[in-house]
Amino acid sequence: MIEIIEAMMPSSSIDMSVALLIISICALIDILSPGVLAITGYLLLTQPNQLASRLLVFLIVIQLGYFMIGLLLYFGGDQLLGLINSLSKFDFINWFYTVTGTLLVLVSFIKPKENTIERLTSWIPRQTTIKGIIILGVIVFLIEFITALPYFYSIFLLNHLSIPSVSSIAVLIGYNLVMVLPSLLLIGISIVFKDKLQHFLDKIKTKLNEAPISSLLVAIGVVGAVFFNIGIRGILH
Repeated sequence: MIEIIEAMMPSSSIDMSVALLIISICALIDILSPGVLAITGYLLLTQPNQLASRLLVFLIVIQLGYFMIGLLLYFGGDQLLGLINSLSKFDFINWFYTVTGTLLVLVSFIKPKENTIERLTSWIPRQTTIKGIIILGVIVFLIEFITALPYFYSIFLLNHLSIPSVSSIAVLIGYNLVMVLPSLLLIGISIVFKDKLQHFLDKIKTKLNEAPISSLLVAIGVVGAVFFNIGIRGILH
């Protein structure tokens, strides 16, 4: 991972505006965090009345972790970087996608019965405490941070250009906010348009409940195939 970052590093003489543009693009790439998006969707469908508080706690845990890692790396966390680089070689996230995808594909071959939906969703908790959300945030962070190549690249770029510490920290804060921008916007929408959002979610739940079980299994199979493809390509690469 270090070799990739160093190979992609531009000249130290590039303009500050160009550097900020590069960092902004990296932040936009990191918006597509599957863990954050998945938990956001889960809370949206299972706990809409507590969405703002639960999601805000989750985001704070995730981004606090990223911010602390960013500060440690920026101020010379060579040992931490070496650890991250070692962890990235284990391809944990790719194996996670591969195994999860395989399990989802296998689940999609279940012979549909009247209680199949209940069986598939029975293990999903309908309510989550603040403590549970904090634990969930820590787990998602530990799974995803070793693959945050755009984030690490941005930190290296700030060091490479010798940007003042105060400005660099401000950029890191902005980067972390952009990473969770969709979820933050959703929190705002849930506060301002609470009743309309609840009505919209009720419609989605009704359609999901009315959908044939075969359609649900096909969707699970497709998601599993996508996960498996992402994971196996990463391992082979």
